[in-house]
Amino acid sequence: MKALSIILFVICLGCTKQPSLPANSKFNVISVLNDSVWFGTGKALRIKEPGGEIESGQKFNLIVFTDIDYPGMGGGPKPNTNNGCIDPECTRTQSLVIYNVPLKKGHFKVAKLNKRSQQKNEYASMSYIGNTGGLVNRYVYKGLKPGWIKVTKFDKDLGIVEGRLDISFSQDTESDLLVLRNRMPATARFTDALFRIKITDVLLK
Repeated sequence: MKALSIILFVICLGCTKQPSLPANSKFNVISVLNDSVWFGTGKALRIKEPGGEIESGQKFNLIVFTDIDYPGMGGGPKPNTNNGCIDPECTRTQSLVIYNVPLKKGHFKVAKLNKRSQQKNEYASMSYIGNTGGLVNRYVYKGLKPGWIKVTKFDKDLGIVEGRLDISFSQDTESDLLVLRNRMPATARFTDALFRIKITDVLLK
């Protein structure tokens, strides 16, 4: 009887509904960054290798931009926008990127995704962007916990991927050119992050 109860408990855990982005969400990515609400517009880029079929792409790159203000911006973005980059009238102030995410349901560690990168600078990171478009501070994943992204649903017919992520980034200490490096928190943690994004196919030449 005890064994049966344990089995039923495990089955119930498997049936638990995954958190998902509200249907009426204005943004396709929402989260909490440290202690503040964070939102933006994300793209899920599926790469087609030369000579391959676009449907054969089994991974995607998650790229999110926002125009939320941040401490140390000085005069602020020019022009000053605050729409989460949902339209072209957007001055990008922050970005979040995660590469090589498998395009299937599953729970994936960011450390392993970074190891799959074939390009030198292709690793998960969060950046603050200055008025001229250059980086003023950057955070990279160095193994802190938590550090995962989860694909909860992939609708092949609609080409829409849904998921969650929870990542703690560490401040980049290797570059002396990041003017806000020592004036911001040592970590940037995304928690309770949800996304629902339509896949964009990118054809490599």
